[in-house]
Amino acid sequence: MPLVPRRALRALCAAAVSVLGSVSLAQSAAQSPTPAPFDLVLRSATLLDGSGADGVRGDLAIRDGRIAAVGSFDIPAGSPQLHLEGLTIAPGFVDVHTHVDGDLVQRPGADNFLRMGVTTIVTGNCGGSVADLGAHFARIERGGVGLNYASLVGHGTVRRAVLKTENRAPTADELVRMQELVDAAMRDGAFGMSTGLIYVPGIYAATDELIALAKVVGKHGGVYASHMRNENDRVLDAIAETLRIGSEAAVPVQISHVKCTGKPNHGRAEEVLAAIQKARAAGQRVGVDQYAYDASSTGLDVLFPADQLAVDREAFGVRLRDDAAYRATIHQALLQKMDQVGFGDFRFARIATAKGNEDLNGLLLPEAAKKRLGRDDRDAQAELAMDLFAAAAPARVSMVYHSMHEADVERFLREDWIAVASDAGLRGEGGVDKPHPRGAGNNPRVLGRYVRERGVLPLATAIHKMTQVPARAFGLADRGELRVGAFADLVVFDPATIADRATYEEPMRPPEGIRAVFVNGQLAVDRGQVTGVRAGAVLRHRGRD
Repeated sequence: MPLVPRRALRALCAAAVSVLGSVSLAQSAAQSPTPAPFDLVLRSATLLDGSGADGVRGDLAIRDGRIAAVGSFDIPAGSPQLHLEGLTIAPGFVDVHTHVDGDLVQRPGADNFLRMGVTTIVTGNCGGSVADLGAHFARIERGGVGLNYASLVGHGTVRRAVLKTENRAPTADELVRMQELVDAAMRDGAFGMSTGLIYVPGIYAATDELIALAKVVGKHGGVYASHMRNENDRVLDAIAETLRIGSEAAVPVQISHVKCTGKPNHGRAEEVLAAIQKARAAGQRVGVDQYAYDASSTGLDVLFPADQLAVDREAFGVRLRDDAAYRATIHQALLQKMDQVGFGDFRFARIATAKGNEDLNGLLLPEAAKKRLGRDDRDAQAELAMDLFAAAAPARVSMVYHSMHEADVERFLREDWIAVASDAGLRGEGGVDKPHPRGAGNNPRVLGRYVRERGVLPLATAIHKMTQVPARAFGLADRGELRVGAFADLVVFDPATIADRATYEEPMRPPEGIRAVFVNGQLAVDRGQVTGVRAGAVLRHRGRD
């Protein structure tokens, strides 16, 4: 992994002196006849090592992209120093549920993640990934990347390559082909396989198909990460299926973005936790992640009958636009969906990105119906939902769904074994889209709102959930810990001021209270400003052959 030359690193650190504040530089190596043994020493900060232990005051030294010393140690003359009294140093945050994939080619800096303190991401989630991971990894390495980048192979990507969007089981030969594609991705360095079992085409896969593919993942020592088949009224059945897949395939399981959706399911966090903890107590390797919001985000597709989407999004949109009888049938299905979710109508659904209807971005569906159709009743909301889908197809209409309860979010956050993950993609500056604010504020929101303001969990536990827990669940070696020999992925923040600033109205606003972020020993963020250095690495899983 190439590193910025030591002379360039010192210049970068020197530039940070005026910005980080309370900084003193020791005699530079240029004035010393011998090279400095440390590239940089961070002084007098509270150190949270990622284990969940309380913080201790001390120093941390960086050399050649790794942590060279922690705590109390002698500092040789010529070592640049940054004094950070009142601030806290933690391992760089590890986000194991992102949706970056091919977008990273256009935005290799991954600025919105870095500003949140995230230094390592895992993408390829919810069943979707880049098809040729080997070629993709090589391309990312050629261009450089702002953070550490790992990927899963998407079951939906594999299934689509063999079966397109057909709603049927694979033949024996087709299943073998799917297994070969999973095997090839694992050999290319995928950390496991993901599923998105509420999406086309994953929704059409039977459990036995998933077990057969997960067994290939298990042979390579990978993980099975699942957006489960249900996160509302049948969530316990979905958990049981996920656990069965892990058990029969002999593969660790990661339950993605755990939640209880729909008004009838508010308050079921204890049931969900009990089902998972029973499996963990029996010795099954089960990990879980969540984001710190009571709203989810996905496509408008999930409001429509899944069996109707097998024709693909474009063909479905054409039928909605041109077939009046079919449209009437789908209209009734949407009314039934309103009843199922329990809010009476689509007041929980907010438009994030609607191609052809950009002026409606950010509005709840009743508000948008009022603006576009002059009324906001249930029938108008159903009509607008179909209009939005048809106008955007084959593009996807992205939505934010306010369908969870804050008490359930907090209950999951209290568990020290549940990782914090954003479920977010790359975010650019400006634009007309109104994506979920988790892409700009997830980690700082935990530390500001849920640690400092609401006291839901201790600071050290929150850091543990953002660092060591996800790193170990995915086998990310030498990440997520402050210890000698680990990579110098670091976040420097002020516990008294760190906070998310992104809202549903202004979802791109960066957080505050993060003073610096280091990726592999190089300064990537300085007082909220991304430095532009591409010090990240493509991480490849090296499992059993």
